[in-house]
Amino acid sequence: MADQPRSEIIKDNPIRKGLDTFRASFSSICEGASVSYTPDAIQQLSQEDLQNVVLDLLFALHNLPTIRFLQSKTGYSTLHNDLLKLNSAISSSDFDFDRIKPLLKTALTDNPNNTLIWDRVYKTVTKSTLFL
Repeated sequence: MADQPRSEIIKDNPIRKGLDTFRASFSSICEGASVSYTPDAIQQLSQEDLQNVVLDLLFALHNLPTIRFLQSKTGYSTLHNDLLKLNSAISSSDFDFDRIKPLLKTALTDNPNNTLIWDRVYKTVTKSTLFL
């Protein structure tokens, strides 16, 4: 699969319900924060809640088979390794969560587009891991 173009890998490995647990977690966090469940709710969450939402999304993405087939744009490994670096960055106190909000909003939309999600993942890991 490593020789397949990215578009084929994404087409052959759709996300389907792979983000459902993340969305349920987001709904629960919104409920706990008395915020309506919409993609724009991420603007109203506390830093701690936002960090938990982001970690839940990354965990969901780590569990998708696609992540092990897509090549990294930052090195010679896979996108899976880039997400591991992003996990570390998010755990630091100076992470700029604005870098990941477009990905969060896309993942929270009804019927999200697989290609758009993976494009946003690539942009997020590239912006967020350049300074590690």
